Amino acid sequence: MSQTLRTLADVHTHHAGKTDALLSVPPERVLQEHPRTPYSLSLHPWYAGPGQLDCFRKALESCLNDPFCQAIGECGLDNRCNTPFEWQLEAFRSSLIAARERNKPVIIHCVGYWDETVRLLDELLGKPADGQPYEPLCVIHGYRKGPQLALRLLSAGCCLSLGEKFNPEVARLVPDDRLFFETDESQEDIWNIRKKIVNLRAENR
Repeated sequence: MSQTLRTLADVHTHHAGKTDALLSVPPERVLQEHPRTPYSLSLHPWYAGPGQLDCFRKALESCLNDPFCQAIGECGLDNRCNTPFEWQLEAFRSSLIAARERNKPVIIHCVGYWDETVRLLDELLGKPADGQPYEPLCVIHGYRKGPQLALRLLSAGCCLSLGEKFNPEVARLVPDDRLFFETDESQEDIWNIRKKIVNLRAENR
């Protein structure tokens, strides 16, 4: 499944119509119309709740054999939103279990709850051997924090996806096999984002 993500220039976007990008799609849209482009089934913590979780589970069953559904997420935990933590936690757990059972990569949204996120990944996916990534692959999307946290997440087994607003120090230190690129909601072209990061990394080699 990690190789599937490697074929995509952009592993997380909210802009439809791109064939080389992984479109984040909420469950209600999947139930209405299965996208005919690579997509990830989202259960965003902002909207996590009993109704959305039920919708996610129905969508999950409906896309069971859909080759365009290539990942789960974005999903995760956010300490700046109004969704009760218990709802976020149940939604994230359900997403990780779905990814594990279907062997699909996970696109993770995390704001603030870094310890809780790693603990949940270890619990539900199994703590990987030193230096190895989680299986299925877990990608922290839109990473903007500093190098200390980045090293900790990499050591735990996560991959990092960088977008328009990336930390240059982090861009230099992420190993090639743990680095992904994204647009998220940015209007900047993914190839411009990739070029900036790749050129920055090349300066150190």
